[in-house]
Amino acid sequence: MGVTVPFKQVDVFTEKPFKGNPVAVINFLNIDESEVTQEELQTIANWTNLSETTFLFKPSSDKYDYKLRIFTPNNELPFAGHPTIGSCKAFLQFTKNTTATSLIQECGAGAIPLVITEGVISFKAAMADYEGISTEVIAGYEHAIGLKFIAAPALLHTGPEWIVALVEDAETCFDANPNFPMLAEQTKQNNHAGIILAGHKRNASIKNSFEMRAFAPVMSVNEDPVCGSGSVALARYLQELYKFEETTKITISQGGRLQRDGHIVASIVKEADGSNSYHVAGHAITVVDGKITL
Repeated sequence: MGVTVPFKQVDVFTEKPFKGNPVAVINFLNIDESEVTQEELQTIANWTNLSETTFLFKPSSDKYDYKLRIFTPNNELPFAGHPTIGSCKAFLQFTKNTTATSLIQECGAGAIPLVITEGVISFKAAMADYEGISTEVIAGYEHAIGLKFIAAPALLHTGPEWIVALVEDAETCFDANPNFPMLAEQTKQNNHAGIILAGHKRNASIKNSFEMRAFAPVMSVNEDPVCGSGSVALARYLQELYKFEETTKITISQGGRLQRDGHIVASIVKEADGSNSYHVAGHAITVVDGKITL
């Protein structure tokens, strides 16, 4: 392309540098989206070799503040959680916006409302659809994970297609050692992104606290350090399992097995019409700030 554009790498779901989940964010706000090919974007994402790389473009209408395109090293995603929060942080810095309290992101999953409160960025999930799976598929995942699940897992459509499964407790979740080639084959056969594994923290001082892990070897990410769309999937799954009757916060820790220290708050919000909406909140800090030439 022969242009130089601003670039940031943002660490998400942490207040400590290098302890969250990084996302590369490239500022194409001053470039017409039609001037960039899918192949060029994918090549950049493959080069950064992070779980996700995002590209900020001008939105298609003034209903939105910006358009976000999200890529893994291998493919484009309609939505992902930690890239949404990290890209919001980068957008505010790119545009020198220090006063915004809310934004609307345009992406493949539609409009994503964002709220900024005292340094914490939260998004409202565009989708959180629940679907049961067969006993045969469940058995395949138990075999790949090497554990028995304590409740029937389910498929959650949150942008990525996540299987969510619970194990006995947080320690069991933390200690799990999946067979990644087997898990990749299982997810490929069923057209799933991967599996969200979680276990309840038995002695936690905060109610509804969980250890969570996200495995997606079919997308060349054996384990995602801290996963936003996965936390939406977990919250929706827990709502189906426990039928919470009031707004409920799910406190999630993730990344310890990868020497990270990720923290997410997923909220199940009871709307006025009786429906539930799902929100994810976390911190984000910029650790790389520069430019790249394309």
